[in-house]
Amino acid sequence: MEKNILEIKDISIAAYLYASEQVVLAGKRRLQNGDTIFQFTPADKGEELISSYWNLTALPIQPKKLFSCLRDIKDMIFKE
Repeated sequence: MEKNILEIKDISIAAYLYASEQVVLAGKRRLQNGDTIFQFTPADKGEELISSYWNLTALPIQPKKLFSCLRDIKDMIFKE
């Protein structure tokens, strides 16, 4: 794994990071078991956003935007 890449398996967190527009979805990879790992950069900003997510201190994101990003993430998983 590249040093400045944060890899995420959880689609809810991936959608939140994608919707935040503070990190870039740099890529994705499929594991042998079929799981998809999403790669975000920069890793330090992604880790900061995830920490605020779990601590319930994340900046608000419009629901429509979040659910649209969740749909995009799911499309990336299932349309391969």
